[in-house]
Amino acid sequence: MTLNEAATKEVLAVLDTYVQYYNEKNLSGVLTLFAKDTSGFGTGKDEVITGYAGLKDQLKLDFNPSNTIRVKMRVIATGGVMPAAWITAFCDFDGTIAGKSAHMEGRMTAVLANHGGRWLFEQVHFSVPGQ
Repeated sequence: MTLNEAATKEVLAVLDTYVQYYNEKNLSGVLTLFAKDTSGFGTGKDEVITGYAGLKDQLKLDFNPSNTIRVKMRVIATGGVMPAAWITAFCDFDGTIAGKSAHMEGRMTAVLANHGGRWLFEQVHFSVPGQ
C-alpha cells in the first residue's frame, strides 16, 4: 500500500523531531528515533555507521561540547510503500567546530520503517556535493 497522507505527515514529524533533538544535542532523544540495526553514512570519509552503537559513537563526536550545531532541512521528496518510507532533503549545517565557523550545504536521504505504529530511521545518508 502506497504511503497515505497521514503516514507521510507522521514521517515528516519524525524528521522534524530529529532536527530538534540534533540541534539541542539531545543524544538520548536522537537515539529514540533510530532502529537498533540502523546504518548509514555521514559527510566525512570516516563516518560509516553500522548499528546502534556506531550511531551513538558518531553522535557523541557530533555533539562535542565545544562545537555548536544548527541544522535545517528542506524536504524535496517523500514516498513509500507500507511499512517503509523514504525522504530526500537538502540540509544546511551551521555552527562552530574547534572554534571556527563552519557552514555546509548538504543532502540527505533516509529510509524509515513503521514498527508497530512508530516510524524509525533504518538508514540515513548525508553528503556534501563536491567533497
